[in-house]
Amino acid sequence: MAVGIKGKSDLGDKLDMRALPLRLVNGGNQCQGRVEVLYQGYWGTMYDDSDTQDADLVCWLLGCGHSVSAPGGAHFAQGSGNILLGIGTESSLALRLVNGGDRCEGRVEVRYLGSWGTVCDDDWDTNDANVVCRQLGCGWARSAPGSARFGQGSGPILLDDVRCSGHESYLWSCPHNGWNSHNCNHGEDAGVICSGIGTESSWILRLVNGGDRCEGRVEVRYLGSWGTVCDDDWDTNDANVVCRQLGCGWARSAPGSARFGQGSGPILLDDVRCSGHESYLWSCPHNGWNVHNCNHGEDAGVICSVQGIVATIKYPGQEQSQACELKTHTEEVSLCRPLGIGTESSWILRLVNGGDRCEGRVEVRYLGSWGTVCDDDWDTNDANVVCRQLGCGWARSAPGSAWFGQGSGPILLDNVRCSGHESYLWSCPHNGWNVHNCNHGEDAGVICSAAQPHSTFWPGIGTESSWILRLVNGGDRCEGRVEVRYLGSWGTVCDDDWDTNDGNVVCRQLGCGWARSAPGSARFGQGSGPILLDDVRCSGHESYLWSCPHNGWNVHNCNHGEDAGVICSAAQPHSTFWPGIGTESSWILRLVNGGDRCEGRVEVRYLGSWGTVCDDDWDTNDGNVVCRQLGCGWARSAPGSARFGQGSGPILLDDVRCSGHESYLWSCPHNGWNVHNCNHGEDAGVICSAAQPHSTFWPGIGTESSWILRLVNGGDRCEGRVEVRYLGSWGTVCDDDWDTNDANVVCRQLGCGWARSAPGSARFGQGSGPILLDDVRCSGHESYLWSCPHNGWNVHNCNHGEDAGVICSAAQPHSTFWPGIGTESSWILRLVNGGDRCQGRVEVRYLGSWGTVCDDDWDTNDANVVCRQLGCGWARSAPGSARFGQGSGPILLDNVRCSGHESYLWSCPHNGWNVHNCNHGEDAGVICSEQVSLCCPLGIGTESSLALRLVNGGDRCQGRVEVRYLGSWGTVCDDEWDTNDANVVCRQLGCGWARSATGSARFGQGSGPILLDDVRCSGHESYLWNCPHRGWNSHNCNHGEDAGVICSEQVSLCRPLGIGTESSLALRLVNGGDRCQGRVEVRYLGSWGTVCDDEWDTNDANVVCRQLGCGWARSAPGSARFGQGSGPILLDDVRCSGHESYLWNCPHRGWNSHNCNHGEDAGVICSAAWPQYTTTPDWWYPTTPSNGSNSGLALRLVNGGDRCEGRVEVQYQGSWGTVCDYSWDLNDANVVCRQLGCGWAKSAPGSARFGQGSGPIFLDNVRCSGHESYLWNCPHRGWNVHNCNHGRDAGVICSGGPPRHWASILFIYFSNYSCGGFLSQPSGRFSSPFYPGNYPNNANCVWDIEVQNNERVTIVFRNVQLEGGCNYDYIEVFDGPYHSSPLIARVCDEARGSFTSSSNFMSVRFVSDGSVTRRGFQAEYYSSPSNDSTKLLCLPNQMQANVSRSYLQSLGYSARDLVIPNWNESYHCKPHITSSQVTFTVPYLGCGTIQKVDNDTITYSNLLKAAVSSGIIKRKKDLHIHISCRMLQNTWVDTMYIANDNIEVKEVQYGNFDVNISFYTSSSFLYPVTSSPYYVSLNQNLYLQAEILHSDASLALFVDTCVASPYSNDFTSLTYDLIRSGCVRDETYQSYYQPSPRIVRFKFSSFHFLNRFPTVYLQCKMVVCRAYDYASRCRRGCVLRSRRDVGSYQESVDVVLGPLRLQAPHAKKRSLDNQF
Repeated sequence: MAVGIKGKSDLGDKLDMRALPLRLVNGGNQCQGRVEVLYQGYWGTMYDDSDTQDADLVCWLLGCGHSVSAPGGAHFAQGSGNILLGIGTESSLALRLVNGGDRCEGRVEVRYLGSWGTVCDDDWDTNDANVVCRQLGCGWARSAPGSARFGQGSGPILLDDVRCSGHESYLWSCPHNGWNSHNCNHGEDAGVICSGIGTESSWILRLVNGGDRCEGRVEVRYLGSWGTVCDDDWDTNDANVVCRQLGCGWARSAPGSARFGQGSGPILLDDVRCSGHESYLWSCPHNGWNVHNCNHGEDAGVICSVQGIVATIKYPGQEQSQACELKTHTEEVSLCRPLGIGTESSWILRLVNGGDRCEGRVEVRYLGSWGTVCDDDWDTNDANVVCRQLGCGWARSAPGSAWFGQGSGPILLDNVRCSGHESYLWSCPHNGWNVHNCNHGEDAGVICSAAQPHSTFWPGIGTESSWILRLVNGGDRCEGRVEVRYLGSWGTVCDDDWDTNDGNVVCRQLGCGWARSAPGSARFGQGSGPILLDDVRCSGHESYLWSCPHNGWNVHNCNHGEDAGVICSAAQPHSTFWPGIGTESSWILRLVNGGDRCEGRVEVRYLGSWGTVCDDDWDTNDGNVVCRQLGCGWARSAPGSARFGQGSGPILLDDVRCSGHESYLWSCPHNGWNVHNCNHGEDAGVICSAAQPHSTFWPGIGTESSWILRLVNGGDRCEGRVEVRYLGSWGTVCDDDWDTNDANVVCRQLGCGWARSAPGSARFGQGSGPILLDDVRCSGHESYLWSCPHNGWNVHNCNHGEDAGVICSAAQPHSTFWPGIGTESSWILRLVNGGDRCQGRVEVRYLGSWGTVCDDDWDTNDANVVCRQLGCGWARSAPGSARFGQGSGPILLDNVRCSGHESYLWSCPHNGWNVHNCNHGEDAGVICSEQVSLCCPLGIGTESSLALRLVNGGDRCQGRVEVRYLGSWGTVCDDEWDTNDANVVCRQLGCGWARSATGSARFGQGSGPILLDDVRCSGHESYLWNCPHRGWNSHNCNHGEDAGVICSEQVSLCRPLGIGTESSLALRLVNGGDRCQGRVEVRYLGSWGTVCDDEWDTNDANVVCRQLGCGWARSAPGSARFGQGSGPILLDDVRCSGHESYLWNCPHRGWNSHNCNHGEDAGVICSAAWPQYTTTPDWWYPTTPSNGSNSGLALRLVNGGDRCEGRVEVQYQGSWGTVCDYSWDLNDANVVCRQLGCGWAKSAPGSARFGQGSGPIFLDNVRCSGHESYLWNCPHRGWNVHNCNHGRDAGVICSGGPPRHWASILFIYFSNYSCGGFLSQPSGRFSSPFYPGNYPNNANCVWDIEVQNNERVTIVFRNVQLEGGCNYDYIEVFDGPYHSSPLIARVCDEARGSFTSSSNFMSVRFVSDGSVTRRGFQAEYYSSPSNDSTKLLCLPNQMQANVSRSYLQSLGYSARDLVIPNWNESYHCKPHITSSQVTFTVPYLGCGTIQKVDNDTITYSNLLKAAVSSGIIKRKKDLHIHISCRMLQNTWVDTMYIANDNIEVKEVQYGNFDVNISFYTSSSFLYPVTSSPYYVSLNQNLYLQAEILHSDASLALFVDTCVASPYSNDFTSLTYDLIRSGCVRDETYQSYYQPSPRIVRFKFSSFHFLNRFPTVYLQCKMVVCRAYDYASRCRRGCVLRSRRDVGSYQESVDVVLGPLRLQAPHAKKRSLDNQF
């Protein structure tokens, strides 16, 4: 049956309604409403000259029975689209493909002015075709044939020279010659073949002839036939794409040579070169379809990580083999995947009978037939899975009851119960295939959010080695000649068509910002390699340069004199390259001589004058940029030839060639300012879609009358007095309520970064114009200053002495300051009476007053919400009983019962405000972990800010929508309210997506003001109030129309057990090769225990690995693979989903509940073989693993100036070796730098630039893409496989390390630097101060090096450059502490060599005089075993002496002959004898140990003796072994000597006192600060307590020196002194009464040092003395002389604390920027 077309439309004489999608809108349900038809991609209406016969047809087609009535007269409101069935509009545009096999292939035809016409194939390519396919909902373009491939058309040729970037929404939006402007005939008609995503004609992938669906020969279905892939260039990158595409994990191997048998079909692909990141195999670079030089003996294969087992499952009436994923536990398999996913018989999904491919009846293809899904249990969770699977966004609705008509095939699925997170519909729980109790009247449907499918296929991106781009011959890595590495060689790019669009792609790809300019003509010198690319025509949005249109590789007509270059913005401040933005002199845009501000002649204001733009190359792409910049929508047309009259000023721009995506017209490629060949008869114009200007509250941005912002009277455009241009005049802003939130908006609006400070009081001079704004109260998120709440224009109570100012960060690093976080004006929640803002009594500010929270039902779930809301990490504990003191205000909340997922404390269930049965003795508290996120939004929850909540629902994620505005909560009217609006609410609250958007006061009527009406969100806004609406408090509603929302979030019913209790939870892996593999152990209630391997799998292991920062899980071994533990078995039946943050958050049986033994202890092997060392105080490499296994991999750079440059060495199987420089480039070097935490690679030198190594050559032909986490993850030839010698050792120079110029700058502030230090790693390096810069005069630096007991220290000096001779500047090496040990050597200028100590301690002293300084020196040290037969350890409470039994036997003694004289009968003083040694553990205060005080030592001594029986003649000598531990400056000195007759052996060892030092929360010293980093406010009092941990009660402690540094491992280069040599240097330093001589207490205020650096560490030197020795150092206080006092015993112990970080200051009307 057909319906006649009435009116003037010539769509055709008859239109078959059954072939078109149909819908009824604006009615109460799907069976009533306005009739609309989808035709040529548009929904249109029917003319009302129809009758009940037509209406009956509509009802029948929609499955709605027969018609009751057929009202006209726009009974259901007027439509907004074309009148398709009735009078057609002349201006309607439409698109179709004709003469192809289906609607997704054929000749391209466009309907323009009522007639269908064709498109010429000039410049026609896949970019253009992609736009056609996406517009028609046909996926992406397979090809773009021309030459009338689908037959010649007969209508007009409408478009020619179409040049799409591929991102346009409509074909006619692409640049073209103009309508009906062409030089073609119909023999050149363009065509398109689309992919038709989701159809049976799609390309499909499978693996055949393997053991299961995840291994086998690779086959692709193309044009209806299966074919193979050639193994040329085939590797694991390609195989990874195959495995991921098939859902088979990752590639174990990529075999070639027809490993799985030879195929018989065509060889479809050859030279496949995937980067590994592609979504589809055919998206990888390859030679082209059916282009190859192979035979089937070269067929490629893949073995993926996911292996399957085959099971036979009975279905009613059939039997089918299915592949199930093999589990490592005994979980019942609920769903099996049929073999052959991705093959011709695979399951496919589609939506039919809807308006496009993203809405309709759900149909699944199963066993070759299409069938439907029953609507039982069908909801938006199920529909979301469908939409996501089809690439159609999210589900708007999930209609049932055959909304889109009844299907005719089998009903395949019923009772589908998706969670919404599944990847495929059939992965959801359901009754089973073909098991149902439904009929087709219950067929399920879906309406998805996406009107058009996303284009996900971008074939050809990526090359053999991924990052193959560089800039050379420029000042740094971000400017220079463009070179591309292709097929192993570097080549250049020709400058034909080269512009800033191309330059932008280069800069973004290299991480260098945007393109400042794109010079050609070999600006950076001529290259020498091949010219690889020519006529590059980027749109500017491509990810890779080679993704841009170009002539093809090695196709060009250039020479090297045309080599292209780029200058990127890199780290330069924006103010240098964007002069005057926002100031009176800035570039401005306007349209003049049109009907309104959105149409007219284009004029630009440049250097103070208005000028025009020439219409050469002017088209709608350029017009779109103009319209968008002016806030005028899109371009209807782009007329030239002075359509709006001739201008009179200069012609500023010509040959403007916008892609349409630029933000500003002047950002488009053009000839340059004032360069043109035009006259004013060619002035360009624009007509934008916005017929009327925006309301006065959305200023006419860009016009002469618009509001503009500037900073004046400062050093540059990013600091100064704030001025706004309003109604043509500049005026100032009053500083009332002015703070950094307001200043941040100013800085961001001007492109000046963030606010350093917000000074008031006319800091930058008094203005002279009107005072325009007062009481500005920005939240910090506004886009424009005038969008912030304020008193109104020209309303104020100020004078110009209160003019506000701003100092922005401009080009400064963001890490130095984080304004406003956590200040009292920024939050309405706080913690008080704790040591910092992240611990204390919980207080809430409600109705203007602060009050407390009762501890009834208070636990760590509640505390976690508090910590997260304040940006303080997670809760360590949730103390009650007024742990932090009793509050004095009202008790606001009681019985708070948070799930832990709420965003705000007051969102948790509670009794109600001010409803409680408590007193202040029950005030709740919190101690947070203080892992502060510095990216927290500013101003959330302040009284002046905006806030959002859902109330009267079951939880925080459903209920009536309420907004807090100007201090009051109000509601939102349900006019225009839909799921787009609701999605914004849900996302803003962290509640997922919207299930429904209810109106009519579904959750009860509110009582406050109705704040918003006619909210019309697109769904992408970040905040509800950012959506278009009528304005605040403007509405025509009552509370019966209050809007509501039901969000998707499901609240977890399982609360994490024990998180943050005072006994703390911790996790570790033990008995493995390193910290990232081993037996899993958890610390619970103070004890370490194990986890049982029941149900243990890689999901659980992934949580462990991620929690420990060890990557992902390689395997999850059980059965005590890493040995049996000895503690309790804490967890059993752990069942993680893999997404948990902590292992104990996973479901389990409960703590200490299990049915296991230690033979079932669980283990994990993580992907990270070694942790990344980010805080290595002494430098560059980790300790060698004891097992020397393959897992013990490590990396270092040696022989360079610091740890971030040098020869590359890898530790493998216990040995260090080098890397060969074949194929070595910046990609490889970048991986090295990133792995070592050294930034990015400046260069990648080879040829043993840093000297030849001496170990094995481990790696060769390393070919990193640059994205790898570890160097050994890059492709290479294999371990120990190479063809190099050490003359080819590779090196790296990284960018990392603190800037060298800091030292000279900061010496303005610190004249008393310090140097030297204590080094305790087994190896490391150090250098003279400021190396490689010149060292200072009058230096006196001492480095004390202590390694493990019974080892020796060897030091090697390199490149010593000192003042000549040894009389002025020199280095001294001492065999022990320098003040009491012999001198080994004095090292002078140009000296080289190595020196070894006789003990585990060495001191190095550097001295310079007051005259000439030079570069200085660099030294490396390492330790090696001493191999002595006698050893002594000086431990905190005892000495341990070990004597070799073989040594005793060589002297004629047995093990039992050696005793402590007179103490042999005491059990505690007897030795422990083993097969190899005799061990004495001798307490300092027992077994006859003697204490002796000398000038500068305290010595604990004892004697071991072996003697012969008394007699006149002795056949052997008596043996006396004297053992002593002496305490000296900076260290323990451990001495052993054996003396009697001629037997004398001396052993010297060194150790340290154990001193504990901690920050405390207050001067009571009751509660230590447990968080790290410790966030403090400027000038906050900090309290410290230090205590000696030693058994000797007669010791005393003294604070000698405390210095601060921004580096945790360098307290020499840049320091701030609090106290030095007992002399107070900081005025806030104060000592407290000592409760015992062993404890010291002191305080100081957080110093100005914190105002300059983001993180500060503190190093304190504590001196240990005899408690009552009045001549000791501890009694002498301040010592002014620099040399060490030797009058009495002392030892000083170095302790490092920190980091300290500056808590954001409270908003005050003053600036702190000038304090230091």
